[in-house]
Amino acid sequence: MILTTEAIVLHARRHGDSSRIVTLYTRELGKVGVVAKGARTTKSAFGSAMEPLSHIRCTVYHRPMKELHTVAKAELVHPLRRLGSDLELLRSGLLMCEMVMKTQAQEQSDARVFDLLATALHRLNDEDPSTAYSVSVGFRCALANVMGFGLPLGEPPIGAVVRIGLTDGVVRRDGEDGLRCSLSAYETLRTCAGGDACTVTHADELEIESVLSLYFSHHLDTRVVSAVATALR
Repeated sequence: MILTTEAIVLHARRHGDSSRIVTLYTRELGKVGVVAKGARTTKSAFGSAMEPLSHIRCTVYHRPMKELHTVAKAELVHPLRRLGSDLELLRSGLLMCEMVMKTQAQEQSDARVFDLLATALHRLNDEDPSTAYSVSVGFRCALANVMGFGLPLGEPPIGAVVRIGLTDGVVRRDGEDGLRCSLSAYETLRTCAGGDACTVTHADELEIESVLSLYFSHHLDTRVVSAVATALR
């Protein structure tokens, strides 16, 4: 089957002397692996379309029951040039793509996930680097909602520390069951989930990453740990 679809490039790695194996999240097929032959050559027709974080339109030769398909051509739909020009913008974009990589099953499409990711990357492209991380947090909270286990993030009880229920995400007072989280980190998490950009302290970021990792891991029954969160720090 030959299919032309919009896609977000989640990940790319070298393949042979001149090609790349690329993971896409497409509107029609969901997450798919493709081979981009000759993508690493200087005269490649792909240009920068096979770079991670790219929003593209591509033609895929899809072969049922195969893990890898072939991408015949690809072009940028909307260039997101700023994402590669700043470390914080890049890191935040990769955090979002990494979460989609880790949480979405192969070839199970969900247009809501595609639209959520595309919208978040376009917003990030216009964001101030100082608040970029908050966009990635908001995206991951929204992704949990789409997947059916959203964090309610209600008004916190009085105290310097709260607990977030692993099963229901409900905030509770310290001493009850749940993930331990400082009030500062919890309030930051609420702000990000509400769609508001904000700066995030390093201490709050560490707590938020821990909460999101444990919460997603519990609901998906698999370990969901970000390699990006610390790799580009």
